[in-house]
Amino acid sequence: MPDPSASPTLDLQLTWRGSFGRVRVFPDRVEAETDHERDALTSVPMDAVRGWRLGPCDVDAVCVEFVTEQETYRVLLDTSDERVAGLAIRSVLGPPLPSGS
Repeated sequence: MPDPSASPTLDLQLTWRGSFGRVRVFPDRVEAETDHERDALTSVPMDAVRGWRLGPCDVDAVCVEFVTEQETYRVLLDTSDERVAGLAIRSVLGPPLPSGS
């Protein structure tokens, strides 16, 4: 069971063109929330995530996509955070999915 009092090793968030995204990486888990392309702020159901990928969304933002059987959750981050986010998420969830899979 995850330690709820543990501090994240990485905590990134972005408010971008009216959308909010946040990714928190802990040694044993990843937590994420987003309202991008959604009606309200939604926590990503990480226990249902079967893969992830990271790539550009626009000129000034990148998306971490968390893929479940039913849908894909897109969490926006600043382009300057792309590399560190990728390394941190990979350390917990393993390698990313290929693009477009």
